[in-house]
Amino acid sequence: MDTDLGSGLDTAIEHAGADAAAGAGKPGGPVTDTNCLNCGEPLAGEFCHACGQSAHSVRRPFWALFAESLETLFSIDGRIARTLPDLLLKPGKMTRAYLDGQRARFIPPFRLYVLASLVFFVAMPLLMGHGLSFLTGTKTADFDEARAEIERAHDAGDMTDEAYEVALESVAAAEDGWKEGIPGLVTPDQPEGEADATGETAETLPGGEWEGPIPKEAADAIREASANGNKDAARLQKVIDNPEELGEQTMRWIPRLMFVMLPVYAALLALTYLWRSQFLYFDHLIVSLHFHSALFFAMALGGALSPLIGLGWVIFLLIIYSNWYLYRMNRVVYGRGAITSILRVMTLDTVYFCALMSGLLLAVILGALSL
Repeated sequence: MDTDLGSGLDTAIEHAGADAAAGAGKPGGPVTDTNCLNCGEPLAGEFCHACGQSAHSVRRPFWALFAESLETLFSIDGRIARTLPDLLLKPGKMTRAYLDGQRARFIPPFRLYVLASLVFFVAMPLLMGHGLSFLTGTKTADFDEARAEIERAHDAGDMTDEAYEVALESVAAAEDGWKEGIPGLVTPDQPEGEADATGETAETLPGGEWEGPIPKEAADAIREASANGNKDAARLQKVIDNPEELGEQTMRWIPRLMFVMLPVYAALLALTYLWRSQFLYFDHLIVSLHFHSALFFAMALGGALSPLIGLGWVIFLLIIYSNWYLYRMNRVVYGRGAITSILRVMTLDTVYFCALMSGLLLAVILGALSL
């Protein structure tokens, strides 16, 4: 996570600097030269017509630089305020305007995608305590460890009696919630020997014969082969014995593979509209960037709301939202009718879902190879 956060912050700083260099705020110091200091061409404005360098001096007092930085920040914020409502609530409107040449008031598509990626892949895990692993179960031992940490903090005097009581109640509430599970999505571990709804005990259930994603006999065979010096089996054993580390490594690869999905989705759109020559691949790429940016923002919002309304409802609403978004994109950007838009959404859903599943499988494989 530290590596991802560092990379994300570096990207954010880079793009903020690009905004400032592009003149998001007011110009700098006064123009005092009649010729460009970079290429020597005569100046006819604030920027050189030959090389594009600003004619304003960069040698300015500290407070002037500070004021310019603040103005650049608020200028970026202003573009965010104009971009996000149209992006999230009016699918296709901003994309159509951008393709028609109305670009200055919006955040550029690639920069918008970087911002959405930072929010979802970096900020959300930090805010939710590595909360991207929605389906990862919490063992009872984890709650016991949490109670032990609370006890140690209280005994050391780092926690007041009131905070101590509140912390224990919070852990108890979280454990009760876990034991109830999330219907249809997460089923907590069944205590050994306890009968389920069918009257069978955990020892007789099929789940007891599995170890993680593979049968227990296969896991035992892999360990035996690893002990005999088989390098491939040793790598598989490492994957089986370290599922949490595999999840972390997989999550490192997912943002990179999602970036690869951008041109893939644009290519699918290009194939869908192959006979319409007025749309170039660039147009489809802008649609792909805006769609994925909106999806990342929506998933980040859903992640924040999941403790309040439940993960099942969040997933259901995201599915509805993403399909409605694609439908409106087809209507507004490409000017298609209702029926043809629905058919295109259904087709793209099917094909792109297969591409996403292949990408996620590749992320798992690359994660396993990274162990």
